[in-house]
Amino acid sequence: MAERKLVLQDGTEFYGKGFGGTGEAVFEIVFNTSMVGYQEIISDPSYIYQGVVMTYPIIGSYGITDDDFESKSITVSALIVREYNDHPSNFRCTKTLGEVMEESSVPCICGVDTRKLTRHIRNNGTMRAIITDADVPVTEAVKKINDTEVKKDAVKKVSCKKRW
Repeated sequence: MAERKLVLQDGTEFYGKGFGGTGEAVFEIVFNTSMVGYQEIISDPSYIYQGVVMTYPIIGSYGITDDDFESKSITVSALIVREYNDHPSNFRCTKTLGEVMEESSVPCICGVDTRKLTRHIRNNGTMRAIITDADVPVTEAVKKINDTEVKKDAVKKVSCKKRW
């Protein structure tokens, strides 16, 4: 796993290891306190254009199953976790979380103090963030966040394309 970092719009940095997609992503950062259901969260259309911080400390332990998606695609822009388990134990598992996120080009980061991050989001309000390489200067990362246009086509992006 490569060294990556999460940079918030206010310049706060969180370092960790990357998994999933290897590119950069700019997104609105939100948190989720669920103990289970990460597969449903990453495929939930309401999380379009958002990076989700999972406060439960171990994510990935039961893998991904073909029948448990909320939609036909991964809708989150990023996933931030404390500890990523790449060895799922569920007998229904068909892929790991990392494999699915890599196939969808969604960057993820583990090793982050997600409880500290969640408190920061809660105390400082809504903000945007970026997952990038660890060696990118914070000023450059914040500039990328500020220069990235906020997407406004969420409904069109997640809505059905045809009647069924």
